[in-house]
Amino acid sequence: MGVCVQECGDGHQARCRICSAVVAVVLLFVGITMQIWSGTHVDDIALSHLCETYSGSGERMEYSDFKALTDWYRETYGFTCSEDQRPAADGTCGPTFQGIARFFLSSNTFALMTERYDLMRYADVAFYCKYAPSQVDMRNKSNTCVDKCAGIANCNPFPCLLWPDQPLTPYASNWHLAESLFGGGAIRHVNCDEKTHVFEDFLEAVFGQTSYTHEWADHDIKAASREFYLTCLVDKGSNSYILTIGPILSIFGGVMTIMTLFRRFHGPPWPELGINLLILSLIMILFGFWSISIGTVSEISQYAICGDTPAPVSFAGMRYDGRPCVDRNTKGAESWNPFVYELSLVYSTYVVGGVMTFLSVVMFLGLVTGFTETMMGDRFGKYLVSLNDMPNIKLPFPHHQSGPTTTAPSAPSTQHEAQEAPRPAPVEPTPEPPAAAPAAPAAAPAEATPAQGAEKGGD
Repeated sequence: MGVCVQECGDGHQARCRICSAVVAVVLLFVGITMQIWSGTHVDDIALSHLCETYSGSGERMEYSDFKALTDWYRETYGFTCSEDQRPAADGTCGPTFQGIARFFLSSNTFALMTERYDLMRYADVAFYCKYAPSQVDMRNKSNTCVDKCAGIANCNPFPCLLWPDQPLTPYASNWHLAESLFGGGAIRHVNCDEKTHVFEDFLEAVFGQTSYTHEWADHDIKAASREFYLTCLVDKGSNSYILTIGPILSIFGGVMTIMTLFRRFHGPPWPELGINLLILSLIMILFGFWSISIGTVSEISQYAICGDTPAPVSFAGMRYDGRPCVDRNTKGAESWNPFVYELSLVYSTYVVGGVMTFLSVVMFLGLVTGFTETMMGDRFGKYLVSLNDMPNIKLPFPHHQSGPTTTAPSAPSTQHEAQEAPRPAPVEPTPEPPAAAPAAPAAAPAEATPAQGAEKGGD
């Protein structure tokens, strides 16, 4: 680039513009690739990463798991009949969706306070992951989630055993997950398709035709699952739109700028259109930085880097202030949290790609702005008058009012000099001499008197 800039000073503007355009195109291609990938993956993380963090294993809940949970609860506690249920011959009823949703939304205070039982897409991680975490005490089989919250209102029992025979993780350790009381938390960033599969297995196991008196048909389960999936996409659609619209606009702005390098697209409206698209893309890129920071930094900031700090500052993967360690598992060994690592990777990729896109847009703006200024000077310069040309303009005043021809002073360079420069004294016109008085007419000869005649006669 240094050589290009020097050549521009020597008059090789075309070569400089081509070189700058090539560098801007490379930065734009790499930047938008990173941004689009991260913008579409920030809320599309695999469920296996979250389950691996929760229990050490990436397996998800299946039909058999929900069936075992429902059978155990029915045999142990039984279900209370709701208004729209028909009791069986023995007087018992099946489970209700509101009752199960209230249980799995115990970690979501917002859903409980507003009674939003439709927010199962933000249910606790225990609803989606198959194994119980290693920190659960398996020696006491009666210490289930229901037992932990017996007689306690608005209790959050997780992590715990969903039912006494729930399998424990085959791995010796896992990672602690940060609580999210008023939002979706970590589960919000999980892929909607995988969450929908778990939800469909749950409906089939609990409300299927082979379950209890409160039966759902197959098409009912499919319709509810489809609604679950679409609602999940709508929740994430606005964020994905904000994160990807900036790179898309910068693509169009860059294309318009490259087109101005060709003679066919020298004139309007291509340079002006490119400038408008590039400026709009800059605004959306900065807005995307804000959007992804709100969605990810607030989640990542709930974790702490514990390092080699001994107890009691950090112990068993937990900080003394209750924050989970991002670099330590439940055994205290050094190991990075898979879910937080994936989320941090997506966030940093978007930021780095955004910076590269921002730089490329600035370079494109420099190209198209300089070309527009040159074009304006060439097209409209002949219609404009500079200050230096002002004294040479002949004013159409009458000749008899103009004074003697004098050399006009040069125009002052600054406004201050124009104010202080003395004004030339006006030239007064030379007065014309008054006209001479006309000569008096010759006097008539006087008549001779009698005395004068006598004298003449005597002589």
